[in-house]
Amino acid sequence: MSETLPLIFGAPLTYVQRAGILAEAGPHLARLGKRVLALIDPLVRDQVELALSNTCEREGIACSIAIFPGECTQAAVDALAANSQAFGPDAVLAAGGGKALDTGKLVAETLGVPAAMVPTIASTDAPTSRVAVLYTEAHAQDRVVRLRANPALVLVDTAIIARAPVRFLVAGMGDALATWPEARACAAGGGRTPIGGSPSQAALALAELCYRTVLEHGRAARRDVIAQRVTQALERVIEANILLSGLGFESGGLAAAHSLYAGLSALAAGAGFLHGEKVAFGVLVQSWLEGWPTEERDQLCRLYRDVGLPTSLSAIGLGEASRKDMEAVAVIACRPGSHMHNLPRPVSMEQLIEVLEKLRRAD
Repeated sequence: MSETLPLIFGAPLTYVQRAGILAEAGPHLARLGKRVLALIDPLVRDQVELALSNTCEREGIACSIAIFPGECTQAAVDALAANSQAFGPDAVLAAGGGKALDTGKLVAETLGVPAAMVPTIASTDAPTSRVAVLYTEAHAQDRVVRLRANPALVLVDTAIIARAPVRFLVAGMGDALATWPEARACAAGGGRTPIGGSPSQAALALAELCYRTVLEHGRAARRDVIAQRVTQALERVIEANILLSGLGFESGGLAAAHSLYAGLSALAAGAGFLHGEKVAFGVLVQSWLEGWPTEERDQLCRLYRDVGLPTSLSAIGLGEASRKDMEAVAVIACRPGSHMHNLPRPVSMEQLIEVLEKLRRAD
């Protein structure tokens, strides 16, 4: 008899989103304790530190500032945890991009205290999840760490995100657009979600809402970030990129798009492209592997072209990739235990390579 997986739904304890919310974060942080270690990416220090320090002071919270060292390595996590022992934090807050947030999660895990996330870009759904990615000193991915719990608090200041380069928001859309196709494939194929269960109806509903939100509001949100203005469209896309996508992928499951991302990331020629950009291309590959209706695929491609997501290998720097390169990608993407096997039908390496060749260059 095959294993029957339970429904498991994971989520952060509290999610708060609004322009300027960081300056009013004190009451939310106070629920985590009276001593907060704040790990801040130096690239956003001028946007974060003063507002955070002031709101903590008003709430009677002792806040110790540490600077993210630039890479999420085991050595960095160990050093930050050791250096904070004397301060004795009740919680760890991390502010910045994905690597800074993952470092904060891992420091909190090491210290046995809750984590608070302050994403300053909306490029991935990592802020809500209970996973973190460790890297080597040479900036290569080392391993994915499964944490004991999701972050206790996620604070999303949309005014800060509106000032970030538009490419990050668009990459986040690419990651978010994978959520529904992957979750529904995982559900149809009986796959296991990243938190070890089967997709729940709640997760699937959120995943579909995520997809449709980006389709409807993605173009307007891109224009709004270029103009550095916070609008309803931008608020909705930020929520989709971070919250809906985070809940949808973790409790709904992953499939071909993220499995292909792992394979594509092994090729040095595409190293300059973001996670969400490669995942977006992976969604198109999955659409061919699953045989989506032409209308559904065309709708997605129109959005890609309008917002600047890749529709071909050449658009992620891999237009000249060799057959050997494609085989190397396929070996990783189709390896035993990969998310590729969450698809309802088996996919061979040859089938994957055939689709990659079809999408080598844009139409």
